Amino acid sequence: MNKVMVTGVAGLIGSHLAERLLEEGYEVHGTDIVDLGSTNNLLNIKNNSNFKYYQGDIRSKEDLEKFFQHDSDVIYHLASVVGVNRYMEDPLSLIDISVIGTKALIELCQVNQVRMLFTSTSEVYGRNTEIPWNEDEDRVLGPTNVDRWCYSTAKALCEHMLFGVHHNNGWPMSIIRFFNVYGPRQNPIYVVSKSIYSAMKGLQPELYDGGKQTRCFTYIGDVVDGIILSATKENVLGQVINLGNPIEKSMKEVMDIVIRETSFELSYLNVETQNKYGKVYEDIPRRVPNVDKAKELLGWTPKTTVEEGIKRTVDWVKKNPWYLD
Repeated sequence: MNKVMVTGVAGLIGSHLAERLLEEGYEVHGTDIVDLGSTNNLLNIKNNSNFKYYQGDIRSKEDLEKFFQHDSDVIYHLASVVGVNRYMEDPLSLIDISVIGTKALIELCQVNQVRMLFTSTSEVYGRNTEIPWNEDEDRVLGPTNVDRWCYSTAKALCEHMLFGVHHNNGWPMSIIRFFNVYGPRQNPIYVVSKSIYSAMKGLQPELYDGGKQTRCFTYIGDVVDGIILSATKENVLGQVINLGNPIEKSMKEVMDIVIRETSFELSYLNVETQNKYGKVYEDIPRRVPNVDKAKELLGWTPKTTVEEGIKRTVDWVKKNPWYLD
């Protein structure tokens, strides 16, 4: 049985990835900072004999040594601090976890020649207005005194570290950049999950700055397909690949779909981000991937429309009332 590792395994993407890997016959070793008994995301797999969980902090040498499997085929490195509110509240922790934790994992992977699939973000493209973004586009970021940019900066630095080691000694690695992933079990602090959560509780969903901004929302099942392909195909070693749905939807369009699927007659609560977050926040009007590389190297294209993905997520919430507690 092939053995793999997953950091950030208790998150949305990590938990869905672990489930799929177990279904495909892998022995999965996962780590996250939360206690196993305190998260519902791993309910489906926590008693699976082929799943091993290690509570720990990837910045801790002791915790990493307990978790790291020297004979593993690959490590899926997803651990990070995510969510705009979180990285504006504590940018130092975000940078520390991303950079220090990733550097420690790279060193362990090099010594043991374990392949890494590193998960990055569309945030690295920043303010670049050359839409759609291909993987070699320039990064156009805001000023360093705006905390909103610390996440993209930390992820970009991690990418530099991976490429530096790969170019130096050929260490096997790949990088993928996500575009607005959503789906069942997502923490209700993101656009889709927060809107569904609010609507299902009979509260007004928040619409930021009129909802004209567009995003390319990508369903979790499609993302997991792309992750596994990126970690197993040989032709993507030393490559960075966009994983996203190339079809744009405005925030208002997404809100309309959520309200329709939840069957609640609600109006939006318009929120001005500058009033809510102040000068430490800056929004991006459009964020669109060029996915030609994913099609060419992985044979990957997203299969799930935003309408279908939101419907699946709402149906899941209705069957799992604990999510609304």
